[in-house]
Amino acid sequence: MAADQARRCDPSLAARYHRLMVEAGKHHTSALCHVAAVLLTRIVACWRAGEHYVIRDVDGTGVDLVEGRRIVAERYMVPADLRAVRRAGGRVEDRRGTDRRSKGSLRAPSTGPSLANARALTGA
Repeated sequence: MAADQARRCDPSLAARYHRLMVEAGKHHTSALCHVAAVLLTRIVACWRAGEHYVIRDVDGTGVDLVEGRRIVAERYMVPADLRAVRRAGGRVEDRRGTDRRSKGSLRAPSTGPSLANARALTGA
């Protein structure tokens, strides 16, 4: 929940989330887990240095909360149609990989013998 709120007001986290959702084709939960890991790393670094967390734009300049939310709303909103496709369980065209049902690799050889080899072995 913290990562979801942080990506809505921190432009650097929002840019990462946006890239993962739009360009890499990740699901919201996966992209959010990436953002959570980055956020945790930043919080630990601030804690060790004894400094407060500073919201920064992608170029590194510090911004306040209102400005950060404005930047996120202008630049890093994920299109609603992309969210609708993911929410409905549809697949994005450029996504490649396995689905949860088959858990099969696209390039791996089959696990059993082919039908031609099976017939030859049984003598049929």
